[in-house]
Amino acid sequence: MFFKTLGLLFWSTLFSYSVSAAYTPEQVKAVYLFRIANFIYWKHEPQMKSVEFCLPDSPEVKKILQSIVTNKTVRHLPLHIADSDCDILFVTKQENLHYVEAAGANTVTIGDLEQFTRYGGVIELYNEDGRIKPKINLDNIGDYSVSSNLLRIAKIEGNK
Repeated sequence: MFFKTLGLLFWSTLFSYSVSAAYTPEQVKAVYLFRIANFIYWKHEPQMKSVEFCLPDSPEVKKILQSIVTNKTVRHLPLHIADSDCDILFVTKQENLHYVEAAGANTVTIGDLEQFTRYGGVIELYNEDGRIKPKINLDNIGDYSVSSNLLRIAKIEGNK
């Protein structure tokens, strides 16, 4: 119960900061990527050796995320930045939506493009009133589940 409360406190605190406040949008997105990993449960998780983040088109977020995930774990799985075999894929450019289309069912696709979830992405980080918030399309979820704690704070699309 303590960890559930702590997780909800983190999310509500994150929402209370405006993008124009002390944090850059890239910093907020990197924190979201890290935090989201804690709320994803892969069906093949017992066989996983690590959680791999791929950020093919966002060098600034990638650099920040690298500093966050160094020596960190999610449920005893070390976190790494990778170029392939992605467990979490973050896409920021329209011309790279082919990565989303090619992603396997085990890959959580996250993007900050407008209408990202309509292009097949699972989680869109969108800006509302100067704050970055998650939108989740339930119909695009693959071979993993998303914690109700994350669903509770997200805008939900789809019917799954």
